[in-house]
Amino acid sequence: MQSTPIILVAIVLLGAALVRAFDEKEALAKLMETAEGCIPEVGASDADLQELVKKQPASTYAGKCLRACVMKSFGVLGADGKLDTEAGREKAKQYTGNDPAKLKIALEIGDTCAAITVPDDHCEAAEAYGACFKGEAKKHGLF
Repeated sequence: MQSTPIILVAIVLLGAALVRAFDEKEALAKLMETAEGCIPEVGASDADLQELVKKQPASTYAGKCLRACVMKSFGVLGADGKLDTEAGREKAKQYTGNDPAKLKIALEIGDTCAAITVPDDHCEAAEAYGACFKGEAKKHGLF
């Protein structure tokens, strides 16, 4: 079975939670730029954006859709609402600088979260993936 490193999604959904593994400023800047472009598309508010940046669960449906839009913009959430494993692999390499230890963590988190069952609704799926990434990051001591 192919590994599915989706660590970028973790960065996107958790802001810069993986500080030890990634450049926090770069991740946050990309998150903000992408999210700001998604806000009008999904009807999200500034409060929805702040929840995303603060690594909090979305309190509104629009907030969940904001996360889905960001994930789709980064190419890691496919048109079917599932994680795109190839895109995840490439993003993981990019954001870990091909550091073997960091990449190993990314692969483990990606494998675990790619295996979960998510709702068909893309917004709800993005929220479920985000919760998985956050939980796995905590297990790896990245929170």
